[in-house]
Formats: sequence, C-alpha cells, structure tokens
Amino acid sequence: MNAPKEQKSVAPALTKGFAILDLIAREPGLGFAAIRDRLGLPNSSCHHLITTLCQLGALVQRADRGYVLGLRLFELGAMAANQRQLHDLALPTLRKLAQDIQLTCHLGVMEGAEAVYLLKVEGSREIRVNTWVGKRLSLHSSSLGKVLLAGLPEDELQTILAQVSWEAKTPRSIVDPVEFCRQLQVVRERGWALDDEEDLANIRCVAAPVRDMRGHVVAAISAVGTVLDITPERIEELAATLCATAREISQHLGHSLCDG
Repeated sequence: MNAPKEQKSVAPALTKGFAILDLIAREPGLGFAAIRDRLGLPNSSCHHLITTLCQLGALVQRADRGYVLGLRLFELGAMAANQRQLHDLALPTLRKLAQDIQLTCHLGVMEGAEAVYLLKVEGSREIRVNTWVGKRLSLHSSSLGKVLLAGLPEDELQTILAQVSWEAKTPRSIVDPVEFCRQLQVVRERGWALDDEEDLANIRCVAAPVRDMRGHVVAAISAVGTVLDITPERIEELAATLCATAREISQHLGHSLCDG
C-alpha cells in the first residue's frame, strides 16, 4: 500500500495521517517499521506523524511497541453517531413544528464556544431569515446558545464563558457576563430562552432544550422570525409549543418525562 501522492492533496500530512489510521484500523498491532514500509513513508515523516497521532489520542503504543487506535477516535465516532441519530430522530418532529407554527425552525448543538445548526426546516412565511445547516452562532446572543449554556454544569459553563467574545451584535446584545449569568438562571427556571433582537435587528428567536436519556442537554431547537412574526404577545405560546416539541424529541432519545 503506497502513501497518497502529495500533489493529490492540499494537506498531504493530514492525508498520510489518515492513511496510518486506516492501516491500523485494519491491522492493529503493527509497529513503526511495518507502518513505514506498508505506506512507503520516509523515516522522519512517519515518526512525526505517529508521534502526533499518539499525542492527540488517535493512536496508542502497546507494551510490545505495536500501535492500536486510541480512545479519542472512539469518542469522536460516538459523537458523530449521536449527532446522526439526533438528526434522524428530530427531523420529522421539526418538520411538523415548522408547519404548525409557520416559522423557520432549527436544531443545533454546542461546538466549542459556539453553537452550530444541524437541521433547518423552513416555515411558509414569505419573509425568511437567512440561515443554513452548519451556520455557527454566538452563544451569548442566540436563544439556542443560551439554552445550551444553561444546561451545562457550573464548571463547564465558566470554562465556555471565558472563551466568549461578548461582541455586541446589536444594541440589545447582552455583553456583561454577570448579567448574562442572571439571564441563564431565568432560562433554567422557565425552561426556554429568548433572543429579542440580540443577534440580528428585527429578528426574534425562541429556543428549548433537548435532553438525552441521562437528562443532559445535548441540543436545542429554535424558531426564528421577524418581530412581526414573533410579537411579544406570541412569545409565551410559542415557547410552550417549542418546549412540548423538545420534550417529544427528548423522549425519542430515551429521556423519560419523570426525570424532569
């Protein structure tokens, strides 16, 4: 098996690193020399790649000097599978929600110090908000981000908040960490969050938490619209509908309502 040619990849080191992982996945326990020879890699390049993969937890060297896949790959695989499961289980319910409330609906998760959309379902309104699957959101200015943060243990929450930029997206954005933490407590108590023109002018968004079988907040769903679509009088009713939908998705993930 020859190493991938560099001219075919914009990131040859990454390509070679994946070739090593693929080889070890098929033939666990190979040593350095076997990996080098199978892939046709230079000594120095192979040593550097294997050392880096071990540092990242993607490879582990056994006592007999052979290499096996590390637990970090297992963790990433489990996360990818969970996100795929979440996507598939939530999509029909989210479609029904968007149809019922006639607003654009999303499902998103936390990734680092940001939130990211995994799903988007359009409502039938003529005026639509420009969002897309894969879009990243500021945690402090989006309702979806607030819900995800409110579900974190205190130590994890403080770690994430230390990475937040606290950029004022609009004049209504909350940029004071102390005030923001007070608002997160409100989110926990009532079970949903509101972005009241805090991320984009003239746009409101309501979000509710999705929980796994352990009761942990693993995602959030949201409904977004203009201030004419989501009027102050409609917010409470919309929040109740979102919470009911989030509970339904949570049940699909194995969360029992008696768990809270």
